[in-house]
Amino acid sequence: MSPVTERARVKYPFEINGRWALRYHIPYEVEHEGRSYHIVATLFAKPTVHGRIHVGCEGEPLVRYDDLTPGDTVEITGDEWRVTAVDYRTRIVLERVEGHVAPDREGKEETGGETGE
Repeated sequence: MSPVTERARVKYPFEINGRWALRYHIPYEVEHEGRSYHIVATLFAKPTVHGRIHVGCEGEPLVRYDDLTPGDTVEITGDEWRVTAVDYRTRIVLERVEGHVAPDREGKEETGGETGE
């Protein structure tokens, strides 16, 4: 299998070293179990810096996580992520929660693409 084909099968192609930086208002698409999920982050300055993540599936809203600050956890397509940073007008940084594996991924290993590939 070619590296490009291998990378296309990765669930989170934007994850690097277990972290995923969701850029402000940039839509991300994740294919999971034959369905298309859309993830968008929004950031706010007041009353304090915090974020919101919208997760939709097949064009319908699925879940919304509000008032996100470092330390909060979210679940996206069965995987648990911890918020490590919320940078106003820039990004929300997520980190995989150690030991949490979605039931459909047990026994499988996935690797993300490295910068510059």
